[in-house]
Amino acid sequence: MIDLTRKIIPIFIIVSMMLSIMPIADTITTLDDEPTVFHQGSSAVRVQISSPAFTISADEVVTFSATLYDSVNSVVAGEIIWSSINGTITSDGTFYPWNAGVITIQARHTNLTDEFNITVTPGIGQSLEISISAGQVLQNNILTANLIDARGNPNPTDQAAWSIDGQYFGQGNPVWIPLDIGEYQLTARLYQMEVTTPIDVVAGNPYEFVFDQNIVIQSNSAIQLEPTLVDANGFTMDINLAGAKTWLVENGSVNSTGVYFATHPGSWNITVSAGPVSGTGILTVVPSDATTSVLAIIPNEPVYVAGERYQIAAFRTDVFGYSGLITPPLANFSVSSGTLSQDSGKVYWTPMTMGSQSLTVIDSGFESTVSVTVGHGLAIDTRLVFSSNNLAVGQQSTILIQAYDLAGNTWNVNGSIEVLIGNASTITDHDTYYTVVPNEAGAFAIKSNWFDSISGIFFESQDIKQVGFGDLAKIELEGQGSKIPIDEAFDLNPRFYDSYNNELTDIFVNWTIDGEDQTLTMSLLDYNWIPSSIGSHEIQANAAGIFSVVSLTVTAGDARRIVTNQETGFVVNSGEESDLYVEIADSRGNFAPAESVTMSLNSSVGTLEPSIAGRGYWTFIGKTAGEFTMTLIQDDAVHSITLTINPGQPVQIFGEVEIRDYQQGDVALLIVYGVDSNGNIVSVEPENTSISCTSGSDKYITADTWELEISKSGLDRSCSITWNGLVTQAFFDVESVLLGGAIGSTNTAMTIAAILLGLILVTMVVLVRKANYEAEDSDDWFDDEYDDDEYDDEYDDEDEEEEDQPVSEEAVQPEITNQQQQESSTPTISDQERTRLASEAGKLGVMQAIDQTKQGASGWYVDVSGDIQYWNVAADGSWSRGQ
Repeated sequence: MIDLTRKIIPIFIIVSMMLSIMPIADTITTLDDEPTVFHQGSSAVRVQISSPAFTISADEVVTFSATLYDSVNSVVAGEIIWSSINGTITSDGTFYPWNAGVITIQARHTNLTDEFNITVTPGIGQSLEISISAGQVLQNNILTANLIDARGNPNPTDQAAWSIDGQYFGQGNPVWIPLDIGEYQLTARLYQMEVTTPIDVVAGNPYEFVFDQNIVIQSNSAIQLEPTLVDANGFTMDINLAGAKTWLVENGSVNSTGVYFATHPGSWNITVSAGPVSGTGILTVVPSDATTSVLAIIPNEPVYVAGERYQIAAFRTDVFGYSGLITPPLANFSVSSGTLSQDSGKVYWTPMTMGSQSLTVIDSGFESTVSVTVGHGLAIDTRLVFSSNNLAVGQQSTILIQAYDLAGNTWNVNGSIEVLIGNASTITDHDTYYTVVPNEAGAFAIKSNWFDSISGIFFESQDIKQVGFGDLAKIELEGQGSKIPIDEAFDLNPRFYDSYNNELTDIFVNWTIDGEDQTLTMSLLDYNWIPSSIGSHEIQANAAGIFSVVSLTVTAGDARRIVTNQETGFVVNSGEESDLYVEIADSRGNFAPAESVTMSLNSSVGTLEPSIAGRGYWTFIGKTAGEFTMTLIQDDAVHSITLTINPGQPVQIFGEVEIRDYQQGDVALLIVYGVDSNGNIVSVEPENTSISCTSGSDKYITADTWELEISKSGLDRSCSITWNGLVTQAFFDVESVLLGGAIGSTNTAMTIAAILLGLILVTMVVLVRKANYEAEDSDDWFDDEYDDDEYDDEYDDEDEEEEDQPVSEEAVQPEITNQQQQESSTPTISDQERTRLASEAGKLGVMQAIDQTKQGASGWYVDVSGDIQYWNVAADGSWSRGQ
């Protein structure tokens, strides 16, 4: 890179010189003065330099001018010779700078001179260089770099990016603190420029001499001492950098080259110095070949503390009579407890277990053993110790507060206990220990406090235990006094409790049923008992000496078959309660009264309810009369019997005729029947039935039918029917007919009359024709007969008219008069009362008297249609409506 720079700089100078002769105002700076008037014949007494700038860069060119003045300060002409201490200046005063700095420009005319100082700054950087050349370990080293312009002038930059051994470190001028000595690769980058330089990091200034830690030499022997020279941070360097050394030893001797000659055993100080740098070490002189050797513990204590470190060695006496401590190899030592370690050539024993311990050493064939007492070390903490890790309700446990040291030794201490979770009343203080008897399951947490008077430290410790359940104290079983079916397994569901009523699990139970051991069977069935016979049974559960007994009554199981006391047929009367005894048989043939039977009949036929007569009895109340099949169902059993429902006691009687309108002479059929409370038809008893009709006589025919002879005409003719205290009426209308119905209805009478008339006409025609053929003698006879017949017919017609006329006038006129009287006196009642009486008449089948005190007597009545009518009741009980 340096060679490349040296090649580039001359080229840049040539280019600059070419640019200097070009007419570019930015490259050459000149003085723009007014035209100077030179005075001829005067001598110059001084010269003065003029400059367009005071500072330029190394990349720029500047032109100076110089003026000569005479004694009267007038400008005179003369030759100026230019020179500079650095750079190049032409005869016309054009200056080409080289190095940066303050450059002195000189103008000389004969013996007259003038100087001008111009500052040249570095130009534009063309390359990059690292300015730091070396570093010190663990010291602040500022990383710096320079930009080098075309003329080789350095210009410090704080923009470079740095890498150390390929790892980015920072930008600018970061502070680098090497952690170790050695060579590092520093790389600086700026724009397109990059430079890498190896940097050596060395130790600092000499600080001290350091001797080895384990320098051992036998008596009457020599050894070359070679201490190490280090800086303040312990990094080594060449020992000769400190200069000439001076030695000083406490026992024995040492020459100028550092050879030490030992005499008496012991540990002796040795010092070396070189100017302000010095160092001290220890030389251990040990006896030579041993004659005796005894194990020594340093220091010698009556009781050694566990966890503390003690030096052990062999106290040897050599052949020269010298005695002293010597440290055999670590393998030559053995201890009954604790650990052995080696540090700086010395062997150390760290006891661990309290009590009597032994140590042994073998030195030059001599074996030595000593016994010592080890005590616990300083307490580092305390802990709570329970006599049982598993606390249980109702069980006593002991609680100790123990301290322990670094070696793990524990010992009881007298501290206090505070309950954090649980019942504090369950703990009892016994001075050196505590007892606890938990009374509930769950978490139990306590805290201990103890002050160590030796170390002056207050210790706290906490522990939390889960209190389990106590011993079994009670067993509970399901089903005491219960009734269970024989064909179903019964879960006894045993539950176990301790004395504090906490439920326990995983308890093995011995089972005795009716005096026999059934443990295996019950275990296999998971405590589900399957009865084998009906009746009372005793079950006993036994666990850990705790007993529980239950008594159960086993009943028949689910019904598989149903039996009744009416297998041949169940006959009942509608509306009456009738008991039916029903039994069920289970899968094992056990019979029991049925207590949950259902019936498949519709409720409109009848209902089945449990009877008050006892278990198994069911009360059936029939409704609809007829023959039915009663199906009884319980569980999976289904059974059917024949059911006959007869009509019940009649509560109402009805009389019905075929039609409502009759004529005199007709014969009507009257049907009489009763109805019970459920609407079933009840046959009447003819011998106990009385009928009275206002239309004529009646005659019993058969069953429920009577024949009525319609002889009396009129509206609302009635028949009063009485049976077993029940009364009803049947109403109908009778139309008047010819001859009072003697020959039947009017149609019948007209038919007969038409027939007779036809016969008469036929007879007359025959007679007329016969008369035409007979002698005129017979004409008189015919006339007489004809006159007689005509007279007789007229007479008969008059008789009929006379016979009918009085009846019509006498019968109709009074009725009309009575009707008018009745209509004029018709009572007035409210619509509500009329509706009520009509409804009552419909229910009972008998018209209701407006005056209820005259029911059954002549008076005003309301029929089922709500009409108000007057009815006459004769002494014989017949009814007739007022006309």
